[in-house]
Amino acid sequence: MNDPEVVELLKTRFIPYALDNVENPNLTPAEKEFLSAFDSGAKACTIGMTAYTADGRKLASGGGYEPASVKSLIKKALSEFKPETVSATVPPRDDAAVASLRRPPEGGLILYVTWKLIGEIQAEGNATTGNGKYDKVFQQSLGSDRLWVRKDEAEVLAAGSFPESLKGRMMRHHVQYVLSKDAKSLDVSIKGGRIEGMVPLSDSKRADCLGFVEAKDGKVTRFELLIKGLGRRVEDDGFSACLSVVPKEMPVPVAIFFELADPREGLARVLPHRSRGESYLK
Repeated sequence: MNDPEVVELLKTRFIPYALDNVENPNLTPAEKEFLSAFDSGAKACTIGMTAYTADGRKLASGGGYEPASVKSLIKKALSEFKPETVSATVPPRDDAAVASLRRPPEGGLILYVTWKLIGEIQAEGNATTGNGKYDKVFQQSLGSDRLWVRKDEAEVLAAGSFPESLKGRMMRHHVQYVLSKDAKSLDVSIKGGRIEGMVPLSDSKRADCLGFVEAKDGKVTRFELLIKGLGRRVEDDGFSACLSVVPKEMPVPVAIFFELADPREGLARVLPHRSRGESYLK
């Protein structure tokens, strides 16, 4: 949602949060207890958006994929908000619980991962896209995730090589997700700070790779990798974004982009979608 008015209102009048009701590995016990005390979405799926007071009273719900419906929700919530009626108790900070939350590997890197369709397609929607109502919105949307890089892998990148373990993580969680299991391997290498190579696909097809790595004082300061190939339909309740409306059994041109993130940014601190398992960083 990049509507300027919506962005400004959310930044200045609300504390936004996104909640995965299936699993919440980035919440402390106190946060889970707080969110479970009211209809926050922690106990059941809540598609859309809802605004609450700090003590859990619902102000408004609704929202959607279009700015108008989100603005309506925001303005209703603001009109209903009466600060003098809010009575919230904040428990003491539990440093031990906070320290136990999953965090990016010490000394490693965080990469943003995005994917999009290239060109126009004959969109084929589903229940998630409103059975056609929001097909165009999904078609133009940008898929978004994060990727963690271990400290030893970051050091190898800074030295001018591409670690095999990182290639494997990129393949398992991102390249095969977008290009399908037909993607065989990430065959790339670094020469003079330039990443070149390909991803072999079935039927003698390939996805082309191009990127750049820069380092200073043994630290990676730039990482960019663009992969262009053929993507396929993925139905997983909307996380796949534009891939949700790719016609069945019809691969279409797509691009995947890996880019070095600033770890201080809010989005960079969101866990990678598939980082829940202990084997993620292997």
